[in-house]
Amino acid sequence: MKTLTQKFKNSKTVTNMLSNAIGLSIILLFGSCTPDNEVEPYQPQPDGQALNERFLDNRNNAIQEFTLDASVGGIVIGAQGTKVQFQANSFGINGVPVTGNVTVQLLEIYDKASMLLKNKSTLGQRPNGNKEALKSAGEFFVAAKQGANELELLEKATITSREIDPTNFDGAMQIFRGGLDNDCDGIDDDCDWVEADEDNNGINDKPEVREGKNTAGGSYVTYGFDISSFGWTNLDRWYNFTGPKTEIYVDVPEGYNGDNCAVYLSYDGEPTALAKMDIWDTNLEMFTEHYGLIPIGQQVHIIVVTEIDGELHYAIKGTTVVDNHIEVFTNLSPTTQTALESLINGLP
Repeated sequence: MKTLTQKFKNSKTVTNMLSNAIGLSIILLFGSCTPDNEVEPYQPQPDGQALNERFLDNRNNAIQEFTLDASVGGIVIGAQGTKVQFQANSFGINGVPVTGNVTVQLLEIYDKASMLLKNKSTLGQRPNGNKEALKSAGEFFVAAKQGANELELLEKATITSREIDPTNFDGAMQIFRGGLDNDCDGIDDDCDWVEADEDNNGINDKPEVREGKNTAGGSYVTYGFDISSFGWTNLDRWYNFTGPKTEIYVDVPEGYNGDNCAVYLSYDGEPTALAKMDIWDTNLEMFTEHYGLIPIGQQVHIIVVTEIDGELHYAIKGTTVVDNHIEVFTNLSPTTQTALESLINGLP
């Protein structure tokens, strides 16, 4: 077992021991200096529930809605260029097609700020259960409803990503689903991304790559793939690295923990690689990650966020990963969501 305490800069254990010893000495020497009827001043605290509610509100506020005739089908196009094409009689309840107008819902995520502030990081789960970082070419949520009824997808629909410059094309992209058995079918669901096997043939589905020309005569590339059920899907590839790897630890300020803040790892040079550090080690009182596969020598930015009294607070530190890396945060600063989005999307 690694001994890490000598590297701590704001160890909770040491702080608590010193505080308790000093406080006891004062009480023994002078007694209590606080009158019985005096109320302790209010100290704002990080609020994990409010932070999670912010994440979910951000998702719901980003949903775009479109109206289609269920008997005809059609194409919807998102504000960022995502297209979803539906066949006729694709929408149903209990396997029976519905008629009349239906409302199609689309959420599209293409940048790190959206991934973080909607809490949809690029953390994938291997078939053996190991978790690793992914690089994304787009995350998508698609659903449909008719009145108060949530609808099923009876026929395959096709998602086409936004247009990208051919120089940004990545032939290693695969299709990932939200959770095992695509069980992340709701906008509020949180699951790790898993490789898709749409045809149940043991082969990971890969998107179809299409080339085209825009109105200005420039070339572009899109990724296209089919879905057979509503919910979350993702265009991803594993962030493979052949060099030495390590675990990484994040020591957050006193009073912060896995219930009231969130920590993310942003890979420099990868505009769509953002892994969540979702393990809170109760013994070390630090955040870490599942996999211990962080490349040594990789330049990263670590982002800590929480909400205090209805206001976002954050800290961002850039660093180069070393063996058994420990990064220490001593305080967070208030900010607006718009300002934080700009900071995150401005990271290298």
